[in-house]
Amino acid sequence: MPRPKQTVLEYRSYELPADFPLFILSGDQWHISPVPSKRLHFHNCLEIGLCHSDSGTMILGEEEMPFRSGYVTCIARNVPHTTWSAPGEHSLWSYLYVDPEMLLGRYGLSFLPDLRTFNSMISGCRLMLPPEQYPWAVPMVEEILRECAQQATGYRVCVRGLFLALMVRLLRIYPEESRETPLDKNLTALSPALDYLYEHYAQTFPLEMLADVCHMSPTHFRRLFHAQMGTNPLNFLHQVRILKSCTLLRVSEKTVAEIAVQVGYTSLSCFNQHFQRVMGCTPSVWRKSGSEGRRPSLLSFTGWLEAETPEQEPEE
Repeated sequence: MPRPKQTVLEYRSYELPADFPLFILSGDQWHISPVPSKRLHFHNCLEIGLCHSDSGTMILGEEEMPFRSGYVTCIARNVPHTTWSAPGEHSLWSYLYVDPEMLLGRYGLSFLPDLRTFNSMISGCRLMLPPEQYPWAVPMVEEILRECAQQATGYRVCVRGLFLALMVRLLRIYPEESRETPLDKNLTALSPALDYLYEHYAQTFPLEMLADVCHMSPTHFRRLFHAQMGTNPLNFLHQVRILKSCTLLRVSEKTVAEIAVQVGYTSLSCFNQHFQRVMGCTPSVWRKSGSEGRRPSLLSFTGWLEAETPEQEPEE
């Protein structure tokens, strides 16, 4: 009897600036292909999407959900999903990637009516909001996009206020409107390990601990991790550290050596080696490119700066 086909996953990790952890993908290039994707993907942060035109299908884990113009989506990190347009259509989207806790800060979080439910929402939400049922969703997301595009005086304060208002609105309907169908346990089995890595990446710990938090044997964990992530746990840990260091190199006045220690490296030469392997340049060159006003990029192994096309799909 043939083994069931395993879902292909892709991890997309965004460099969110430490001082304003919000990243936007928007514009005419974000027309989504009508060809169904052969893989699901997930992110290292909360994704808020706005469909500007046409219709199509979104997969959340194993559940297929139709969408059309005016839909707003809110998908937590580590939730596998993908989107394609209806036949003959190319739906246009805008996406916001954000770390809600870092963006709002302790002061902003104090205004939330239910912090416990908020934490549950940003770690597990799978919301799809139709415009006729939630007419406030599109104007609120559009205003955030407009403020970020215009960058008028005080726009960051305004965006934080708008985002806080959006979170309060979402809390009013969560968890009633969150997807009730459980995700395929094979797609979410690694979530505890990923959460642990995000929180403890700068610390030294035995990689067997990642298997423990997922309640797996080390052998099974390594096999599943490589199958879903395309790399082993140690390489992924280095990738997370390098991603964090990229942000620090852009926004911090600390030396390269100090940043190396902050993200978990006791040896500067080891940090330089891994940075060169992942980013294709030295930390000093990366820092200089930021001072020259270039747009912050994504890591090459997770890059997603343009909409998928059928030609980008991997061979089976």
